[in-house]
Amino acid sequence: MRGFFEPETVAVVGVSNAPDNLGRTISMNLMAFGFEGMIYEVGPKGGALYGRRIYRSVDDIPDHIDLAVLLAPAGAVPEIMEECGRKGVRRVVVESGGFTEYGEEGQRLAERVKEAAARWGIRFIGPNGLGVINRRLGLATSFGILDPSVPAGGISVLSQSGGVMISILNTLTSEGLGVAKLVSMGNKLDVDENDLLEYLIEDPETHIICMYLEGITDGRRLMELARRTDKPILLHKSNIGAAAGRVAASHTAALAADDRVVDAALRQVGIARFRSTETLMHYLKALALPPLRGNRLAVLSRSGGHAVITADDCELNGFELATLPADFLEAVQQRFRAKVVRLTNPMDLGDLFDLEVYGDLAQATIGMPEVDGMVFLHTYVSGYEGGHSEELFRRLHRISVEAGKPIAVYANTAASEVTRLKRVLPGPIFDEPSDAVQALALLRDFGRGMAPSAERPDGPADASRVRRILDRCRGEGRDPLLQESLEIAAAYGIAVIEGRLAGGEEEAVQAAEALGYPVVLKVVSGEVSHKSDFGGVQLNLRTEAGVRAAYAEMMTAVRSRAPEAAIEGVLVQPMAAAGRDLIVGANFDSHFGHVVLVGMGGIFVELLGDTALRVAPFGRRTAEAMLRELRVFPMLEGRRGQAASDLEALVEVIRSVTRLVTDFPEIAELDLNPVRVHEAGAGCRALDARIRLGPPGD
Repeated sequence: MRGFFEPETVAVVGVSNAPDNLGRTISMNLMAFGFEGMIYEVGPKGGALYGRRIYRSVDDIPDHIDLAVLLAPAGAVPEIMEECGRKGVRRVVVESGGFTEYGEEGQRLAERVKEAAARWGIRFIGPNGLGVINRRLGLATSFGILDPSVPAGGISVLSQSGGVMISILNTLTSEGLGVAKLVSMGNKLDVDENDLLEYLIEDPETHIICMYLEGITDGRRLMELARRTDKPILLHKSNIGAAAGRVAASHTAALAADDRVVDAALRQVGIARFRSTETLMHYLKALALPPLRGNRLAVLSRSGGHAVITADDCELNGFELATLPADFLEAVQQRFRAKVVRLTNPMDLGDLFDLEVYGDLAQATIGMPEVDGMVFLHTYVSGYEGGHSEELFRRLHRISVEAGKPIAVYANTAASEVTRLKRVLPGPIFDEPSDAVQALALLRDFGRGMAPSAERPDGPADASRVRRILDRCRGEGRDPLLQESLEIAAAYGIAVIEGRLAGGEEEAVQAAEALGYPVVLKVVSGEVSHKSDFGGVQLNLRTEAGVRAAYAEMMTAVRSRAPEAAIEGVLVQPMAAAGRDLIVGANFDSHFGHVVLVGMGGIFVELLGDTALRVAPFGRRTAEAMLRELRVFPMLEGRRGQAASDLEALVEVIRSVTRLVTDFPEIAELDLNPVRVHEAGAGCRALDARIRLGPPGD
């Protein structure tokens, strides 16, 4: 990827002298940003631009070209790619539109571009983007006019949209936040976000990585890359609708909608997700501060009203206001003139007019062991106190760095002065008290929920037994039936309820008598996914007559609602002891691989939607964290006289499912629903199971 960011010679293809020609804007940006390498313009009409010759083709350039930037009609791009190949160009940025986003004709052009690039060993970015920026080298290949005053810094941006990239760049510039490298990836026909992310992770100039994606090319690789770095990665993933028109055969697939999978995957590897530029700026400002290692804040404010507002914001964001020592507050009180304000936390400094004392108090407060961070609110008139206030802000930054604790500063003065301060101060300035508090909350929560590893959990695993069942199902062209799905679960250490397959009414009665009443009947059919919806479950049958009547009723109901379904028989099971019903399942996601789900189970699982997701594989701590996310978790712990559930046994079921889908990637969907969880120490059992197979190797 380095070839895209560090060229010595750049050819801009698609240039003319026409006033509205966008190719010439690329050359103008390169010059405005101070690119020190050679720039060559190429256009079929020839001529001259900015005192340089416009060559009629890439072949005519009398020099080696490191990077070619193409902004020509889409139909001409495949041939230009061939010219680049013959010329020895191995890195190309295609900014032209009209490819995969433009229907079948565009798709055919895209395939021709990819074929030409592959033939010559060319890597290319795009098409349909705004190219590449390397601030240090002055490389700026956008066909939109850019402001060259953008400061250099450590923030790099990868954006699928050129417009979003420019929007982020403009906001960074206005906030005085410096950039390292930016890429508008467009359609990602060749180079994708993971290729560029891998480069930025190794790039010494990049300290923070921001990404905007409308689609994720390879989610599992994205996760692997994120695990390899301690650089903060911030991601805005848009286009969040669940896969359109997908009809899920299992509850798990229906519940694990695409955007929920993205959320879970990002949280697992410590990628922070944002949904607005405002939140991004809060993240970036917060990450410029020292880490927040606790939840106790001190608030110092020149304005009593702002102090109250900020106290509310702290509570809304889950912060505690630190209890400050009484002798310290009394000593501060003695500095006040009128002594009419009783000090607490927040500390109202409105009766003090010495900004040097403000700094002294901030230094003393942030140094206290009971204080983890600070919000400092300063209101002033810029013309009268501007110089002293700026020095106070600089001192607060030094105090924060020396203490290793964050101080989020809110400055209220003339807007032009705030804008100037953002450009000149070494630390961030916030526009609202709530912004400062939210930034500290983001800093506190950054990386929370990150899974410690991505290793397959150990435990029981009779893989040969599972393989025999799956091979038999494959050979017969079907998914595992109910009793086979339960057998697969049992092979991986999951306790399942006993059951006997009955091919007819008499066999059902015999099975019920052998198992002991009361019993349950469940229809066994590969075409009936949700048995309750088809009348395919009969509960609490206590007599032979009850079994016979239930069997007849079940067959009538299923055949009327699913007349084409092949019915293998019924599974007879004893009624399970009381407990709480949960679902544990897995679904294969095309971007991230297997996603494991746990949540409230039974027939209302999709209605309640109380679930937690993680991308497999993962270990015990992650499984335990999934349970704590559930709204029903307090009930599982045992509250108000209710007995606690066997959470350890439930964790083992989650781990077993993780092992199973890791070992057998062809399992596309898996439901254990319900998993009946008994009291602590009594274990849990899967009462029902469904498995759907995908293509081999998925």
